[in-house]
Amino acid sequence: MEQHVFQIGPIRPPSEANSLLLRVTENCPWNKCKFCMLYKKNDFHTRPVAEVKKDIDTMANYRDMILAHKDGENWNMPAVQKEYAELPSDEARMCYQMVFTWLTEGDRQAIFLQDANTMVLRTEWLLEIVSYVRERLPEIKRITSYGRANTLAKISEEDYRALRQAGLDRIHSGYESGSDKVLQLICKGTTQEEQIIGGRKVRDAGIELSIYFMPGVGGRELSDDNALETAKVINAVDPDFVRLRTFVLRTGSLMEEVRAAGNYTEETDMEKLLEIRKLIANIDPTKARGRITSDHIINLLQEVSGDMDQDIPWMLSYIDQYLALPELEQRKYQLARRMGFPLDWKQLYRLKESDLAYIEDLAKNTVDEKQWESLLHRYMDRYI
Repeated sequence: MEQHVFQIGPIRPPSEANSLLLRVTENCPWNKCKFCMLYKKNDFHTRPVAEVKKDIDTMANYRDMILAHKDGENWNMPAVQKEYAELPSDEARMCYQMVFTWLTEGDRQAIFLQDANTMVLRTEWLLEIVSYVRERLPEIKRITSYGRANTLAKISEEDYRALRQAGLDRIHSGYESGSDKVLQLICKGTTQEEQIIGGRKVRDAGIELSIYFMPGVGGRELSDDNALETAKVINAVDPDFVRLRTFVLRTGSLMEEVRAAGNYTEETDMEKLLEIRKLIANIDPTKARGRITSDHIINLLQEVSGDMDQDIPWMLSYIDQYLALPELEQRKYQLARRMGFPLDWKQLYRLKESDLAYIEDLAKNTVDEKQWESLLHRYMDRYI
């Protein structure tokens, strides 16, 4: 019987938004990080390789079905819509839609292996899956995965080389912080040493490494440690990407318990920006030659992106220009960003007059600092 459905996990990196999503594991094997509530109600499972291969077959079948309705650059959309409508379930239609979007709007050359830590799989299983992706979806040019830092440290150099040869191109890893104090505070389940060991193994094997840093996750008490120790890890590992994810203490997360115990004072929006500046200022451009990216709406200054070996002076200057603005101008931009407007602060004039007037009124009249931070938090609390 033909399979119409393949599994789709709940999350992927923003940089994989246009990638095809292949669920290889379900949920998170660690699942104790205090800032993350995504998998807390679900147990971790590895999916049998045979099931994953069936999902790959289903993706390939949908690809062939959809491409049959393309003539040159033109799509027979009535035929596509008819085929979509005749699928046996909402789940099947969701899968068909993902493949169609991947073919028409997405990155036809990329696939991301879900969920939270695919690298925990036995290497021989992951090799079989990666090889089968290459066989059934030969148009794929980039295969990427999540991998926890402590897991990456345990994999052998030989296994990494085999995975690279099979076609694994990039690993995303949520380091969050390079500080052992912060890692312990948030119950990350890894250490700075493991981050460096695992990161170096990945890089030495020729696999791209994309790590995530959360400015503000250590609170005001550990802000300097968070920035300086993370810079130390970056200098030691030389990752291809450092992706900024400004920390927000989410309502309902276990970080509320940490705060209630008196071990954590959340930084203001501006303090988190200063922490980003401190991180960047302590990266050694002779040791770290990858790229800093700010590819998430939760970051205040999304323009802070560049190559670490040549753009650090520019990034610091850009931050300093914003910090030199009058407080009202800073606040107007803060609120616009937190409301979801993807703007540079120099482009506020592009907003509708009614939106800008509303933002300016709130920025002027929310005098109390706690009320101001609470206002910003209400907007940021919506984002993962």
